[in-house]
Amino acid sequence: MRTPWARRRGERRAKEYWERQTGHKDWGDDRIGRALQSLDHSDRGGWDSLHARRLSAVPPGVELSVNELTEAWGSVGHARYSHIHTTLGLFEHLHRAGLMSIRKTDDGKRWLTVPQGLHERLKSRWPAEEAADWHAQLTHNAFALLKKPGDPWQTLPAGAEYWWRHLVWHLQHFDPAQAAGLVASQGWQTARIQRFGARSLLADLAVVDSPESRATASVINEFMSGEEPGSGLDPGKRTELLRALGHGRPTSGGPRGAQPQPRPTVHAVLRLQSSPWDFALSPDATWLVVVGRKGLIHVYDLETQSLRRVIHGPSDTVHHCGVSPDGSFIMTSTVGEKAQAWDAVSGEEKLHFKVGTVGESVHGPDGMWVAYNTFTGSFVDPLTNERRGTKPTTKGMSHLALAADGSTLAARGLGRQILLWDPRSGRLLAELPDRPFEVHRLGLAEDASWIAIGDVSSLRILELPTQRERFTLKQSGTRFATTENWLAVPHREQVQIRSTGTGELLRTLDDHTDAVLDCRMSPDRTHLVTHDRGGTFIVWDAATIVPQRPLGP
Repeated sequence: MRTPWARRRGERRAKEYWERQTGHKDWGDDRIGRALQSLDHSDRGGWDSLHARRLSAVPPGVELSVNELTEAWGSVGHARYSHIHTTLGLFEHLHRAGLMSIRKTDDGKRWLTVPQGLHERLKSRWPAEEAADWHAQLTHNAFALLKKPGDPWQTLPAGAEYWWRHLVWHLQHFDPAQAAGLVASQGWQTARIQRFGARSLLADLAVVDSPESRATASVINEFMSGEEPGSGLDPGKRTELLRALGHGRPTSGGPRGAQPQPRPTVHAVLRLQSSPWDFALSPDATWLVVVGRKGLIHVYDLETQSLRRVIHGPSDTVHHCGVSPDGSFIMTSTVGEKAQAWDAVSGEEKLHFKVGTVGESVHGPDGMWVAYNTFTGSFVDPLTNERRGTKPTTKGMSHLALAADGSTLAARGLGRQILLWDPRSGRLLAELPDRPFEVHRLGLAEDASWIAIGDVSSLRILELPTQRERFTLKQSGTRFATTENWLAVPHREQVQIRSTGTGELLRTLDDHTDAVLDCRMSPDRTHLVTHDRGGTFIVWDAATIVPQRPLGP
């Protein structure tokens, strides 16, 4: 047991160590200075590997997602500069001392804010050369995310949210000329507005103060003057803004005579704390609903990337969700519980379905909506509770896919067979032979002229009704999405876009920074939603992914 004298000696040595590490004894006689000097230094583990002055390398006065900060500072780049865990420990110390705030939101995210005053105090005790070197080392993490060395900054993955928001701020501290050039570049401005909104570009322009940046900010402010605080521009007005900035057409490049393929438009990016059990996009692609454990239903605004509403559903895990064709309500279902509907705006329970436990649901033209009752094996209309068909089907069915014209509904049977139904009458149209492996996902052509089947080891397309095989892809990423002309297939950290006619690789989407888990189309097939293991959702404008119409087989 330590004596009081030994304890005081240990505290004194810890404080001396702290003073040597921070390079300063006197932090000032105001509230910030006194709080810094009175920090508990007994926990040496929080201070060993990182000077506290380096906390001034964190952007001040803005809320930062701890998840994003951890990924940006610690997951890539040079290992000896990856001090994120020590940094988070320092944040906890400063939070307990009342010097900064850390808050937790209803969706489990933790947000931290370094106040401007604390940032300036820490920065004042840090030599400018050392500070610039630290910013440069951090920016190496952003370099590591580029597809290949020398790529322009606007090719950063959309999933690298921290760097999209704060790259210019870091560049400004060690290479102001590069920061100014980046903010003025057409590619960065266009990508910034399309992916994260016009207000995000305004934040960049405020960092780099120049006549050019002020002129650009003036144009943006003119377009934003009539918008509500926190809102963004609608797609039409956003296009007008890009034209006003002189970015109406994509920049040319590549070999002479070659027409470069324009980058697909990212409609929205959303980063969550973890991967949900299920998700659904609203018909107008402005919000996303995700469900998971503890019966919580989270509704996120995709324009502002913020949590709109938390709906407290049943206490059990919510395993399925869907959005009504008009976007007015959200349907959820849990194991052993009846499906429920929630008002998308107020979050109040709107309608208690009588269809029982809903395993999956799909909707098509003219408000058609088909749900599958996993207890009775029935296809039903969840709005009217009308059963589609004359008798129950197989209780073990799953993985629904509905043709865009509403003519055919595909589902996996109890075994490995695939059943095709008329969704309006419930009549069984065909039963495909058993597959060698269990089916994971199905997709149908707009007119049901072909079916895409994904199992544990392959993705194949068969023509209907002949069942002639067009092609087979040998890969395990079978949570694919379909349009009439192309497939979106997860492949490690990428999404492969392949022709539905030949299986040819048409392009690759490289904007995720973690393994892609799922791809889904919006009901009208105008947007593609991709989701990775790190919790990042990217919503793409489907028309820009493959602008030209590929030829058939």
